[in-house]
Amino acid sequence: MSRPARTGYLIAVAGLSVLLTACGTETDDGGAADSPTITDAEIITPEEPTLTDDARPTPTRIPQPTPDDSLPSGPVDPSVLEREEVKAAIAAEAERRQVSEDEVEVVGFADVTWTDGSLGCPQPGMHYTQALVPGHQLILQVNGERASYHSGRNKTFSYCANPSAPAPSGSSGIIDQ
Repeated sequence: MSRPARTGYLIAVAGLSVLLTACGTETDDGGAADSPTITDAEIITPEEPTLTDDARPTPTRIPQPTPDDSLPSGPVDPSVLEREEVKAAIAAEAERRQVSEDEVEVVGFADVTWTDGSLGCPQPGMHYTQALVPGHQLILQVNGERASYHSGRNKTFSYCANPSAPAPSGSSGIIDQ
């Protein structure tokens, strides 16, 4: 063993000795305290938990944003209403709600950046690209109830029952999808 290694070893042993000495217990009169011993009879083992039908944990549903939470709304540029993908979304919402297309009102539209390839509408068990995606969010309303439709850039809109918020404006790292 080299001299520096031996010196380091001795310092470590000395430090450990000091720590072990400091960990000992003493009584008020300076003598060592008696350490209690535990017998097998004193060891308590926890009972195995059992679940009855009444005691089973209830799954907790993570609250999802509702279609009214921070959705784009307000006056929509008339040119948006002329877009083929918007007309197709209006037709899809009319069919979904079983009403005429005239009863579907466009109450919001925004160019957005989605946080991943789910386009703000993630589905359980699915995996998505983890990159920012440019797209659009369209809000349609029938009889006071709103519906959110999402798309990537230059793509058709899809209905989203549990929409997620888009990325904050000014995000970078966008990919086309």
